[in-house]
Amino acid sequence: MQPMFSDFAAQDVRTGNAEVRTEKCSFARDHLVLDAGAAVEIDFEVPPDAVPAEATLKIRALVSKLGAGLGHAPLEVTVNGAALLANHRIAGGGDLPHDTVVAVPQALLRPGANTLRLASGDDARSHLWLYRVLLESVADRDGAERALLADGFAQSVLGYATERRAAGSTQWVAGPPLRVHLDSGERGLPARLGWRDEDGVEASIVFDAEPAGFYGHVFDEDGAWSELRGTLTDRSAFRADAAPQPTLHFATEAGWGGSWHTGGPLTLLLETGGAPLQRVDWLDQRGCSASIGLVDDGAAFLGWSQRVGEGPVGYRGTAVALAGDPAAEPSPLAELEELAAAVGRIGENVAKQVSAWLRAF
Repeated sequence: MQPMFSDFAAQDVRTGNAEVRTEKCSFARDHLVLDAGAAVEIDFEVPPDAVPAEATLKIRALVSKLGAGLGHAPLEVTVNGAALLANHRIAGGGDLPHDTVVAVPQALLRPGANTLRLASGDDARSHLWLYRVLLESVADRDGAERALLADGFAQSVLGYATERRAAGSTQWVAGPPLRVHLDSGERGLPARLGWRDEDGVEASIVFDAEPAGFYGHVFDEDGAWSELRGTLTDRSAFRADAAPQPTLHFATEAGWGGSWHTGGPLTLLLETGGAPLQRVDWLDQRGCSASIGLVDDGAAFLGWSQRVGEGPVGYRGTAVALAGDPAAEPSPLAELEELAAAVGRIGENVAKQVSAWLRAF
């Protein structure tokens, strides 16, 4: 079956293989709020020839507190009208979202249209906060999460308006816009990002779960620290044939076992409004991380990288033309000019040889 995801981190719900309906729910910042008796219904499809032996359901939610005490909002879950969870208490105490993982037996699934219903109990005295719902075949471990991250990466060029507040000040001041696109082959948006430029400006920021904003700090060229925050102003797909400047593209190698091995390409766009970059480090939403030091104005880099669940390795790269970039394709005019220059050089060589031959007589 195709993985299903419903992500409630934004008011416009992001879905894959899902249609969502709500009853007595409201949106709040990065989650859906369910009152007593409220419900969310999610329709999803299972191909007739791909009904899994079992599916894995993952629900990220929390129960809001009652003052300083624990809240009460039992979770009820049905699949096609059959009970999967009844009067279930979500763990975690209401401080942070908690992932509830449940096995869905094949007997509850059917070929074609299916309906998953999540409801807060009628006796709830606090709110149920629902962040996301994932469903995948047991054989496709983490498939729904991968599909969710890939969906978010479809618009990976992120533009932000920024503000800074000096240490000890109460005044936020507008700063230069920030634009970022980062693709190391994992297709995960940045969760954390840091950089240093040639003027000595350093910054480190962390993004919201949805990249609607970020918060961090910056060390400016005058040697002062400031808070740094950003609000998303535009978001678009990355196009190799119209890559914004100054996009860098590298062929990379990974260093392990005493030698270097060919790696996947790295594409990096980071506009900070400052001087050219010296160092960039990041952690993406998949949990993969890297740090690179740029040399020769971005002609190459050296650093380290670490994929989630793996050990750190060396990481180096050499700048190459971006596939699909018209600038990387020789134009007919340029080819003619090169041919003319070559013919000119041949003519000069022939003339020199003839002159030398005549002098010999």
